[in-house]
Amino acid sequence: MVLRKKRLGYWLCLVLSFFVLSGCNGQKSDNNYYLLLMGESENWNLSGYEIVITPEEFKAGYGTLNMKNENEYITDSFHFVTYVVINDEDTVVHSGSETGEMNIAEKTTGAIEGKTYLNENGDSIKLNEISEIYVVVEWWDIGKSESVKERIDLYNKDSKEQTFLNE
Repeated sequence: MVLRKKRLGYWLCLVLSFFVLSGCNGQKSDNNYYLLLMGESENWNLSGYEIVITPEEFKAGYGTLNMKNENEYITDSFHFVTYVVINDEDTVVHSGSETGEMNIAEKTTGAIEGKTYLNENGDSIKLNEISEIYVVVEWWDIGKSESVKERIDLYNKDSKEQTFLNE
């Protein structure tokens, strides 16, 4: 009798689990993307830069810019801008600036959080609508007495034939 109750409980649990799990596969999945990006230019390495895209919000940041072969680089002007190319249009999604004497050998980007970007149909963007992500870093070179600008490419949809991101 005890064995029969255990078997009945087992089958009841199995059938209940089946109904619960079969109800899950009919749900619509949202387009949520998490990108952990890195790149470099002639004088800079950018690592740990994150982008989160959901139907409701867009987040970018938490990266670290390191000047190559420099432990200390004193300047009085530093600026960066992150661009996302959505349907062939360069869109500024994040930027940061500092002025005054500072060491820029290592800088963190900070982060932004806001509403999602919309495509031309008014729907939230999907990753397949993004062709490029890049950062432009600009600083004042005191030795040369001029502003220097460099581009750091982080993502290019067409640069890889095989990637999980283009599926």
